Amino acid sequence: MQKPQRINPYLLPHKGLRHLLAKTSLLAGNLDVSKQSDIEQLHFLSLELFFLLEQHARTEDHMILPLLEQKAPGSTIENMEEHERLEAMVHQLATQLDQLRFKAEPQLFIDYFLELSDFHSQYLAHMIMEERAVLDLIWTHFSDQELMDLHHRILASFSPEKILRWFRYIVPALNPSERFMVLSGLRDKAPKPFFDALIEVIKPELDEAVFSELLHQLTGVEA
Repeated sequence: MQKPQRINPYLLPHKGLRHLLAKTSLLAGNLDVSKQSDIEQLHFLSLELFFLLEQHARTEDHMILPLLEQKAPGSTIENMEEHERLEAMVHQLATQLDQLRFKAEPQLFIDYFLELSDFHSQYLAHMIMEERAVLDLIWTHFSDQELMDLHHRILASFSPEKILRWFRYIVPALNPSERFMVLSGLRDKAPKPFFDALIEVIKPELDEAVFSELLHQLTGVEA
């Protein structure tokens, strides 16, 4: 018999970050430096990435890891040290991004692409470490009720605007069953204006056929 799936605090944010990292890295690699619209889009996606990375690190450092440290002293040291190292890399990327706004020199864009690729690879490794080693510790030391309470506290710490910003990148990265589970829960519990805003945010991020099927499942209405 298959074991019931436990709450995974990394599932949604990590899928969203993987999606945005890939999207930003792809654009940085195939950028046409002669097109201002491409440069502006790279700037936009990069700032979105930096913002979500900072928000995720804040959630981990202040809401997840301190609780785990209380239950398993010493278990979070490596994770916290990695956060500091990765945050320094994000700071360096942000500095380079500022330069791109004022100097359209091809080499600067190449340098940014390489640094972003380096960060991308290291952040993927970091997330895998969390999803294997740290998540196993969390499931060992937290009950289902504690995980549910933690999930609600994390959600409550975000404004509606921040949730929409996250879900723009999370929803396209989910598999169909995860996507329906998450959105149907929000449909049933969130205020309708918020749910309607969420649908508008994710619409341009999904394939037209996928969005139409999802909307029909959620509302019974074709897109």
